Amino acid sequence: MVRGELSKAQQQKIVGEGLAVGVLALGVEALTSNKASVEFAFRRAWRDWSGRAQFPQVRAEASRCDIVGILHRSANRRGPVIAHWTSDGPEYVPALCFDWPVEEAGDAVTEELGVSYAQWVHLAEAFVAGLGDDEVRRSG
Repeated sequence: MVRGELSKAQQQKIVGEGLAVGVLALGVEALTSNKASVEFAFRRAWRDWSGRAQFPQVRAEASRCDIVGILHRSANRRGPVIAHWTSDGPEYVPALCFDWPVEEAGDAVTEELGVSYAQWVHLAEAFVAGLGDDEVRRSG
């Protein structure tokens, strides 16, 4: 569980990091930066994700969805960071901040962020599944 009272910015940072690690665990190198596609996929994934109650200030409704802001601001976040997103033209690119295998980053995410690696992978699976094949670039 996430410890203590977290600000909106802290909750968004955690979601961005955890989602980046989860997406990397799936072998995804980049996602579309198409706002409508990303928001739609995230809303659906977030709605069914078991960990969302731990992040009450992260919005994922049709009237306001925070995911594009989370991904866009991710690389500029302060404090200890395990993973982040960068904007590269038409794509959002997840990256680890250290030269670790993704499983080690997953262990660090579990320890630092208080939500299990498996939960982040589950969120990432649902998020990526909500995007079209032409909106996801996989390794290999």
